[in-house]
Amino acid sequence: MPDDERRFELRATDRLVAFSDAVVAIAITLLALDLPVPNGSTMSVFLHSVRHDSEHYFAFLISFFVIAAAWRRYHKIFRYIERVDPHVVTCNLVWLLIMVLTPFATKLLTITSPSTVGPHALQFGFYALLQVVSSAALLLIVHHVAAHAEQAPGTPPLADTYNDWASYGAMLGFALSIPIFFLTYNAWVVWIVTRSEEHTSEL
Repeated sequence: MPDDERRFELRATDRLVAFSDAVVAIAITLLALDLPVPNGSTMSVFLHSVRHDSEHYFAFLISFFVIAAAWRRYHKIFRYIERVDPHVVTCNLVWLLIMVLTPFATKLLTITSPSTVGPHALQFGFYALLQVVSSAALLLIVHHVAAHAEQAPGTPPLADTYNDWASYGAMLGFALSIPIFFLTYNAWVVWIVTRSEEHTSEL
């Protein structure tokens, strides 16, 4: 490959990663902007206000770590990618769409709990579906890059540096939680187990 062409492809990859970093930063910022501010003239009233909005703070923490984990996986993939083609760009845009929708999905989680399990399952199921699509988009990038030799020469193959099974496990965990939400309000526990197992497998 001519040096000039290779330099231009490297610049295109760097621009894509920089753009993605900016979008992720905005998504995390939007999470914080939606947080309610506690208020109260006395300590007891202030603490009551905090407890009253605890679901909002808990949802924020969940989404912060979900986006952070997705961003870590993204950079683990793009660390050695030298060239991006339209397929990679498309998958990247799908992944960014999920990052942008995550603050909205987080806000759905904080809506007053419905009296029936159906609407609750739709609220939490939508959030879980986003995580399935996020992991799937990154997996498609991994396998496409490996199949089309788009990594930098002399770098370890993505098959050695990226844990496919961790992503498959995350997709399965979030996908299984969707029907479970129609049975119980507490299916979100599956998310915590899924994320903890994924983090352990990456260490």
